[in-house]
Amino acid sequence: MRNGPVSQEEEAEESGGCLSEQHLKVAPIQLVRGVQTWPDGCVYQGEFGLNVKLGYGEFSWPTGEAYRGQFYRDHCHGLGTYTWPDGCSFTGTFYLSQREGYGSMSLKTRLFQGLYKADVRFGPGVETYPDGSQDVGLWFREHLIKLATEMPGSFSVRSYPEFSAFLTRSRDRISLSDQERAEWGPPEGQDPFFYEYKRFLLNDNLTLPMEIQVYSTDYCHLPMTSSFRRELDAHIFMDGIPPFVDDGEPWFIMNETPLLVKIQKQAYKFRNKKAHTNWNMGAILEGNRSGFACSGPKEQFSQEMILKAEEGDYDWIYGILKDNLAYADVADSKGYSVLAAAAVHCHNDIVSLLLDHGANVNGFTDEGLTPLNMCFLLYYPSESFKPNVAERTIPQENPKSLLIPKSSPLCVETNVQSTYEIVEPTPASREQKPPSSPSGSQEDGPALSAWQSLESSSPSGQGTLSDRERGQEDTSGGPEASTVCSEVHFDSNLCVHNYSIRLSRDMLEKSAQVYSTLQSPAVPDKGTMRRMAWSMVEHRCRWLTIKLLLHRGADPNLCSVPMRALFFAVKAGDVDGVRLLLESGARTDIRYPPQLRALTPLHIAAALPGEEGVRITELLLHAITDVDAKAADQDELYKPGKLELLPSSLKLSNEPGPPSIYYTVSTRVVEEGGRTALHVACEREDNNKCARDVVQLLLSHGADPNLLWSGHSPLSLSIASGNDLIVKELLSCGADPNLPLTRGLGSALCVVCDLAYEQQRSTDSKIMLIDRLLSHGADILKPVTLVQADKMAVGTAVDYGYFKFFQDRKIAHCPFHALLPAERETFLARKRLLEHMGLQLRRAVLAKERQWDRKAMSQSRKLELCPGQRVKKRSFSPVKALDTEGRELMPFFKVCYQCGRSIGVRLAPCARCYGILTCSKYCKSRAWVEFHKKDCSEMVALGMLGRQRTVPSSISTDERVEDLQ
Repeated sequence: MRNGPVSQEEEAEESGGCLSEQHLKVAPIQLVRGVQTWPDGCVYQGEFGLNVKLGYGEFSWPTGEAYRGQFYRDHCHGLGTYTWPDGCSFTGTFYLSQREGYGSMSLKTRLFQGLYKADVRFGPGVETYPDGSQDVGLWFREHLIKLATEMPGSFSVRSYPEFSAFLTRSRDRISLSDQERAEWGPPEGQDPFFYEYKRFLLNDNLTLPMEIQVYSTDYCHLPMTSSFRRELDAHIFMDGIPPFVDDGEPWFIMNETPLLVKIQKQAYKFRNKKAHTNWNMGAILEGNRSGFACSGPKEQFSQEMILKAEEGDYDWIYGILKDNLAYADVADSKGYSVLAAAAVHCHNDIVSLLLDHGANVNGFTDEGLTPLNMCFLLYYPSESFKPNVAERTIPQENPKSLLIPKSSPLCVETNVQSTYEIVEPTPASREQKPPSSPSGSQEDGPALSAWQSLESSSPSGQGTLSDRERGQEDTSGGPEASTVCSEVHFDSNLCVHNYSIRLSRDMLEKSAQVYSTLQSPAVPDKGTMRRMAWSMVEHRCRWLTIKLLLHRGADPNLCSVPMRALFFAVKAGDVDGVRLLLESGARTDIRYPPQLRALTPLHIAAALPGEEGVRITELLLHAITDVDAKAADQDELYKPGKLELLPSSLKLSNEPGPPSIYYTVSTRVVEEGGRTALHVACEREDNNKCARDVVQLLLSHGADPNLLWSGHSPLSLSIASGNDLIVKELLSCGADPNLPLTRGLGSALCVVCDLAYEQQRSTDSKIMLIDRLLSHGADILKPVTLVQADKMAVGTAVDYGYFKFFQDRKIAHCPFHALLPAERETFLARKRLLEHMGLQLRRAVLAKERQWDRKAMSQSRKLELCPGQRVKKRSFSPVKALDTEGRELMPFFKVCYQCGRSIGVRLAPCARCYGILTCSKYCKSRAWVEFHKKDCSEMVALGMLGRQRTVPSSISTDERVEDLQ
């Protein structure tokens, strides 16, 4: 503290307390008074303790500087007054011989009252001038960095109600307790590189030599132990609440800019000092300037510079910065900075100027916005976002805006037809000014300066633009890319006539360029064409602003309000935007908030319609870390157009299902959770080919096709959505067709015959799909559990199909002649499908049974189903059946060999051979005609041969035949 000014003595009371000895807390250390002199002329008169200056005293230097106040361990520490020979003085709090805390600095022509840290202004303060005007706000060194007033028309995300669902940012509480803890790394037991010397760092008593304060006070270069810091703080706050104790209502971090966070913590540390209330510092922190005098010069220049940045007055801002009349990064009370104003209005030359003068490209507003995210909000309005199934549960609002494209603001740059329409303007807070000329003319030249800046920013210096900047589409999308026209609707008088004109893209751009250079419009329509020209030119210029900010270090990962920058480009389907952000370091593991299902960019990209979704998915997959990241929608139900049907009329009787010898028991552990990107792509119904291409990309990058969401696997979702291309891709890449689904869905074969999805494909397609699943290993004999109320039964996919069939009770139970023509067609289609599934099940059962002893199987049926009765109700006794010799009978599958049903039916064996079971006379007669006639004769012959070998000779042949019958 040998150089610099200080405040006046009479401000001592306001700055935090009295400086007399009677107000000092009595220390436990015995103090003595004395005088100490130095050869260079320095003199100290005051109290001593522990062989150092301790207590109250006065120190003077031969240069004329002097300090009178509290000392601690040879430092000016506490309340005091420091004076300079030129009459300047500072009265306030000192911390280790530096100004820290609230104080009053009296200069020759002005007076500053405010917060200090490390000998510089650091926080809320007021600088008063001789004419009574005051500069009020937050200070850093000699700069006013944040005003206490809000600028009119400042950018606010609240003006975009369509993003209200995304405004879920929670503010962190200010806490100083972390400053007490020294960061020494992991604990000793968890640190693999814990060496013995680290123990010295953890022990404050061993950090510094004993009594070092006697011969060295250079704490600028010595480590500051936490115990010594607590000791210093206790001496400063001896009469108040310690800074590390939370009291009253908590303070929240209002602005996340790192410098402002430190300022807020400093203000929180000294929140209980008298000066905080006496000087109305709380009003400054809250952005309330009403209790102060008129604005001073720095405040006026700062406000004017924000307005000039919006207007694009480069020369005026350059002069202010050159003369250091205002800070390059000054902001209003809401954090709306000069840089943000220039970026929002596409004045790239001013953006570069401000960044060259030290403006923070990643500065936040109080709402959490950065200049980059403001530009993304304007470049990608909600109308540009493409609908996608990934966000179907998030409410979407599309308020009107001035001259917006119905589909996308990128319509001139993509292969889509767009319609511009004139709609009512939004509120003034939402409406942003178009780019303006340096002269400030808003009538004749607003679009001119934007176009000039666009031309001048080309690398060659000849006004040439890149394909993206000229709004031209990559011709790789197809031969039609260069011939797409845009249809422009405009009202010549905004209310009288309506013309529809089809213009080519080149014509639109040339018209906008020519019209933007007109000093006096020659056409009678003064509003429509001008706004359209502004919109097109401003849109291209805003893209250059985004590229400039990213090139100058803007971090696309910082701002999450309303969402991170990558989400904007992905939701709009902008391939170039996604590529630029990824090249600029955008992270791909970001997510929506949990209340918005925690979606990742990959979820949304996989759901985008068109080729843009495929290309964006490919870009993201090259930078992705977890291709199977799950959304937080594990409790959501997949119900696309689900029928509201009554409970099935099929009665369940706790049937046990097929014996385990008929199928392979799966050992796979089914993992269920939220949707992955593969689930999202498989449930798409907009473009089968593009959805298939997305699935190919996901599978090639290791996506797991056997995860469940809402009971569905990716395979079952593709079946439910009707996309056979995805079904083929999944099956060829190893998707398990036998994966057991949850929530009563059974398996992939069950989903094919589910009534909720029967409209997705024709009956022929369903039959082909069933055959494809079977050819890829689907087991139709796998058990499927059916549950209805408190009843449960285990059957097969055929039983599932009939269970669903009987949910539509009108078609299932009404006589055929009583059905309407459309209902008859539905009935016949369902009957055909179920018959095909029954055929496949019979083939599977017979194929299994041919591998076993047919004679033993027939004997098992004969004994367990009680021969001699025509129809026998099924018995499911847990006791194992035994044959006449006491051996265990071979288990068999109790299923109708014609229709395939095993649940809700009464089964009876063939009375001649006991080789098959049927559920009705219809099934018995059809089975006899279609396949059983030949098999039955073979079984009877086989049975008679065995009977002749085992039956005693006392039994006649007639009796044996009678027994078989």
